[in-house]
Amino acid sequence: MSGRSPVELAGFAPRLAAQLIDILWMLPVGVALESLGRFARGGAELSPGAEILLQLIAGLMVVLFWASRQATPGKMAMRLRVVDAVTGTTPAWTALVARYLGYAVAALPLCLGFLAILWDPRRQGWHDRLAGTVVVQDPLPPR
Repeated sequence: MSGRSPVELAGFAPRLAAQLIDILWMLPVGVALESLGRFARGGAELSPGAEILLQLIAGLMVVLFWASRQATPGKMAMRLRVVDAVTGTTPAWTALVARYLGYAVAALPLCLGFLAILWDPRRQGWHDRLAGTVVVQDPLPPR
């Protein structure tokens, strides 16, 4: 990342904590959306199309947070930001979508793509490498 002061790359533990926080706020949202869908279908199971739509909504929410705030609520709570690995700025939309889709790639082989954060020199998971992003840790505000 050129033209900026040195930044601290986020490690595995704060990124995992951020992910757990995101699960805590997204789970009720997902349950509410699914309940609305079932209500609209008279209590019947959701169709595969509706299930896909719910996944698209969840993905869109995450990508919108990354695009507007460089972070989801969990990352904000942990003072983390997703940035372009070269410029240190907000990644392009295409990179953010690639990063989100890269979660599936990183998770498939026993989450090896996420565990790569532990040994990668730039602390990038496979989804970060795919998208050309890094996650940085913002410093604590001065007292």
